[in-house]
Amino acid sequence: MDVREAVKAAAHYVAELEGPTGGEREDAPDEQILRDIRFAVEGTRYDEQNKRWSIDVGFARPWDQATSSPLAGLAGSMKDNRAFKTVTIDDATGKVLDYGASR
Repeated sequence: MDVREAVKAAAHYVAELEGPTGGEREDAPDEQILRDIRFAVEGTRYDEQNKRWSIDVGFARPWDQATSSPLAGLAGSMKDNRAFKTVTIDDATGKVLDYGASR
């Protein structure tokens, strides 16, 4: 697996886990979910010894995102509360081994 494949696997996993659930999820492709949560890859690492990828990602779920009110800036509350996670993927199988807070 190369870094692009590892990133795609991480993005798919995050879209499934952090995006809408149930009936809402069926109609929304990963790309739309990732846009909605403002997904971004923050970094990648390959552990040669353990044959694992660590993909650091950031995103803001809808309830984490700043309000769209034009008056929100006056109150100083325009900053998003982004979540940062690390997705660990087995290089041979592509299976996600761990999903947790970035270190």
